[in-house]
Amino acid sequence: MAHIRSNAKRRNIFWIALALVFFTISALGADELEPVANHPAAEDFLLNDLDGKTHQLSDYAGKVVLVSVWATWCPECIFEMPSLQALSKALPNDRFIILGINVGEDQKLARSFVEEHGLTFSILLDHDLAVYKKWPVLGVPTSFLIYQQGKIMYSCL
Repeated sequence: MAHIRSNAKRRNIFWIALALVFFTISALGADELEPVANHPAAEDFLLNDLDGKTHQLSDYAGKVVLVSVWATWCPECIFEMPSLQALSKALPNDRFIILGINVGEDQKLARSFVEEHGLTFSILLDHDLAVYKKWPVLGVPTSFLIYQQGKIMYSCL
């Protein structure tokens, strides 16, 4: 019986996260969050954050992960950051995590942006655009909602 309640609780967290993500994206004026066909496995990555700590996507297995690919020069990215920050504060980080992946910029520029905007969720650096090239990113910002099993459920350009 406890196992059934645990699964139901996980599903509830997923749906709450999804509802908040839908709300966040609609508030940003994005067209819509698109279901990803066949829910492919998210390509694992290994990136450093602003403090040099290494993050691997697979480290977050069992959590709902929102991956947001962004750059400091992107007006839409700047506009969405307060909503992502609010979302990261609203949901428990033991079950939901936001990973902001800054693409093609140096640590100093990204850190300055993060400090200026008061961001506290993890910001990872994709200096050489490895994730940008491997993932189905068509531009910035692009966001992906990854379910606990590591499958990409939704994306938004």
